[in-house]
Amino acid sequence: MLRFVKELFASKPEAPAPANLVLISPNGKYVEGRAMLKTTRALLDAGLARFHLREYDWTDAQHLEFIDALPKAYWSRIVLHGRPELALARPLGGVHLRAGERRHRAWPKELALSCSCHSYDELQQTAGPCAYALLSPLFPSVSKSGYQPQRTVLELAAIRSHWRAQGGCPVYALGGVTAQTAPQARELGFDGIAFLGEVWGAENPVKAFLEIERAWSKTPRPLLRKY
Repeated sequence: MLRFVKELFASKPEAPAPANLVLISPNGKYVEGRAMLKTTRALLDAGLARFHLREYDWTDAQHLEFIDALPKAYWSRIVLHGRPELALARPLGGVHLRAGERRHRAWPKELALSCSCHSYDELQQTAGPCAYALLSPLFPSVSKSGYQPQRTVLELAAIRSHWRAQGGCPVYALGGVTAQTAPQARELGFDGIAFLGEVWGAENPVKAFLEIERAWSKTPRPLLRKY
């Protein structure tokens, strides 16, 4: 009852940002527990339309506790890394596969999939049934110290271009994506971007997300409030 009253008088959420802007959860870095929940809610209220919940050390119960603490209106924006049964139980926006991982035969076909890839071979192995693939790292990682690209940005752009020419799914750039590098990812032809450290490591994560969005988008999204 208390939660219903709070939501009744909550500020109106912003219109959703483009769904090809993907925020990945911090996986135990930067923030934890209630702070992570509070920040995630603020980001969703600000329009975050695609949130990857990647917390490998969490139990099923911890995942459900986190999801259930968010408004049901936002559940379809959440993509789980693994745990397809939870994505169907709530229901959520889909499941994300690791590089080389394939859809399990028991998973229903209507379950939306995305995947992580680092090469053209991995795109071929994994991305066939996926709605989109994350190709990384495009730039030096913000969240992983010393994690450097193994190919040039032009080589990764060529992988994306060839994959798409063969009828492959959209490819989003991951790794080192910031407000400064997002325009380059767009100019290289990537279909979207995914990011982590630039937002979670910021003093104001919502502002950091909106700055990345503005850097990527050619048409700014009208906002109800200043951030």
